[in-house]
Amino acid sequence: MRPTPDPVSLVLRALPFGVAVGIACQAMVTWTVRTLQTAAPPSPTPALDSPAALVLLFGTLAGILVAGAAAWWMLTPIGNPWRQAMLAIIAGLGSFALSLITLPVDRALGRPGLLMLAGLSGLVAILLGRRAGSRPAAP
Repeated sequence: MRPTPDPVSLVLRALPFGVAVGIACQAMVTWTVRTLQTAAPPSPTPALDSPAALVLLFGTLAGILVAGAAAWWMLTPIGNPWRQAMLAIIAGLGSFALSLITLPVDRALGRPGLLMLAGLSGLVAILLGRRAGSRPAAP
């Protein structure tokens, strides 16, 4: 029989995990957009049907959903879908808000900085995921 995890510590591990996954996704979306922009000639007017705009719009939404799904997955031991959904939404939208860090990173360090941010966020997510997987044994 598995020990029941402490719900507070589980939430305190799952939310940063989801946020880190989301920031890594958003950094890769921004990197992809910047790569597409360097390959295309400048447009005199904004075009929402350009590849860069589509990647930005759909990639941002996908990053939010991936962050929420990651938090949902980490919160499965709670066993309450309503609480899982609420906390997954918080992680998804929180990752979007915190992913605004990609803008100054892009301006200061360019595309290599975005890759470093994605790698660092991915490493944080891996470490948080491993830590959440190592639960104390039952007494």
